Amino acid sequence: MKKLSLLAFFGSIFYLNSYPAIAAGFSTIYGFGDSLSGTGNVNQIVLEATGGTQTFPPTPPYFEGRFSNGPAWIEILAQRLNVPLINSAFGGSTSGFDNTLDTTLPGIPLPGLQGQIGNFVNNNPVADPNALYAIWAGGNDYLPTNSMVFTPFDNPNQTLSNIETAINSLIELGAENIMVLNLPNLGNTPLNNGSVDGFCPDDNQFDGDCLNDLTMAHNQGLSSLLSGFSSDVNLIPVDINTVVNNTIQNPFPIFTNVTDACLNLNTFEVCNNPNEFLFWDDRHPTAVGHQLIANTAFQSLGIPEPKTTVALLTIGLIAIIKKVRK
Repeated sequence: MKKLSLLAFFGSIFYLNSYPAIAAGFSTIYGFGDSLSGTGNVNQIVLEATGGTQTFPPTPPYFEGRFSNGPAWIEILAQRLNVPLINSAFGGSTSGFDNTLDTTLPGIPLPGLQGQIGNFVNNNPVADPNALYAIWAGGNDYLPTNSMVFTPFDNPNQTLSNIETAINSLIELGAENIMVLNLPNLGNTPLNNGSVDGFCPDDNQFDGDCLNDLTMAHNQGLSSLLSGFSSDVNLIPVDINTVVNNTIQNPFPIFTNVTDACLNLNTFEVCNNPNEFLFWDDRHPTAVGHQLIANTAFQSLGIPEPKTTVALLTIGLIAIIKKVRK
């Protein structure tokens, strides 16, 4: 029965897109971060810079400027909450001012998290207190990079300070609802999960264990950081690390592959069953992975499900359990 309950829990995310939209009381979602939250900002700048002749990431096989094969978690969440999304997230963003795509897209200025927040502050004298502000950053601070302007950190101190600065900037402007996501284990991505033990860092070659240690230190520091803010602000932590770890350890019935990339970045060939892969490329989740993240973010809001949603979920879970029993 324990196994059936686990299957039902993970299987429930397949019903995410069938849930009716929920009026959560938020007016808008404002997004800040990197490629994990990107919904096409980098692509828009590349299109403008090249007169519409190039896209990035290339479409196809990537989906309309997303760093995946489908919508990103933050737009799924906005759709589910039935609120508009204003997204400032850029692929390659660090938690500071740098962007690690400087060598990939030379001559095209792209911001880091601090630039995104700065632009928001400059364009909004007062923050909407009824909006939800989502921050997810830090992965590019630690991952290996070809950047000429940024060297990855070997501890989370500066990253956590940058995230604290971003949160304080929003609070000072009047933001009252701020969602902050922690990091999945960076050493478990296809980019690093096959690497061998070594020094951390060693000529910019981080091994999987090293990156997982950095992730743990980052997440522990982030948890302490968030607990230190005034209770007057509704800070909403989202534990992505735990849900991704649980999915990797117990992938069935959603995924059949949680270690490899569906997309071969050398040949740009796509696997035959992307909906069964957790990873789209060497560091980004598939569309189904983004649904899992969106579901986790939604649950972190603590919004009661409407009766129609519960009914749909119950029907889905019963079907899964019957299938497993057979």
